[in-house]
Amino acid sequence: MKTHWLTQENIDTDKAPWILGMNRDYFMLAVKTMFLFLGVFLLLTINLLALSVSLQCNRGTNKQTGSALFAFMFGPVYLIMNYYFVRVLSKGDSCEFSTQNPFPYFGP
Repeated sequence: MKTHWLTQENIDTDKAPWILGMNRDYFMLAVKTMFLFLGVFLLLTINLLALSVSLQCNRGTNKQTGSALFAFMFGPVYLIMNYYFVRVLSKGDSCEFSTQNPFPYFGP
């Protein structure tokens, strides 16, 4: 038995090979690690999408920086609450998105 440095789980190295030549403990550790990295990747992707939406919608206004910071830190909340419910459903105003410049911080 050996303790893994990151998860502090006990891993039995003497078990028989299970899948792909790994024993069950190592395979489950690999699956957990893959899901952890996939979750971080998806969260970062959603936050960057929210940042792009925020910069596109507030292009040329003085509240662009604050909105961009909020959108990047709270991506899913910004996309659902601020953009969809407030802007699209309440105001009926959707943003015009640029395919040439997805992060327009300076200029029009």
